[in-house]
Amino acid sequence: MLAYVARMLPVAVRSSRRRDGALVSRLNRRVRLGDVDINGHMNQAAYALVMEEGRMDLVLRSGLFAHFRAEGLRPVVGEQRLVYRRELKPLQRFEMDTRLVRIDGRLVVFESHLLVGERVHTLCEAKLLVLGEDGVLSPEATREACARWITDPLPVQNWHVSPA
Repeated sequence: MLAYVARMLPVAVRSSRRRDGALVSRLNRRVRLGDVDINGHMNQAAYALVMEEGRMDLVLRSGLFAHFRAEGLRPVVGEQRLVYRRELKPLQRFEMDTRLVRIDGRLVVFESHLLVGERVHTLCEAKLLVLGEDGVLSPEATREACARWITDPLPVQNWHVSPA
């Protein structure tokens, strides 16, 4: 838990200072040596942590976190799917693009792409449930709480970012 806090705290502090209402988070990162596995590339478990940094940056900067707090709402990950297209090597630089792209019933769907140049190395689709004081919000309440933060997905074709 302490390692998680040490990793997320700097993201939270920086993102809280840059509350600009942006609907897209773009973070520049580098593969940490502690995230490298025996095969010499970023460990699959590290990807989920990296993707959470992107979601944290997005919800803080966009104002969605403040909205959740004001309404007494708590988002929790209900499902997460990662597609590993290309490896990331130790100390390799990459950019992470994170967006809230749709609402699917009671699920709020975030997409994150790890990019090296215009090439997608990893795609993550995280589906979050939003909890209120009476439990999971209904589809209607979820849409009402989150709809204004939805934006278009990153345009990707054949694992490359394509012109919008």
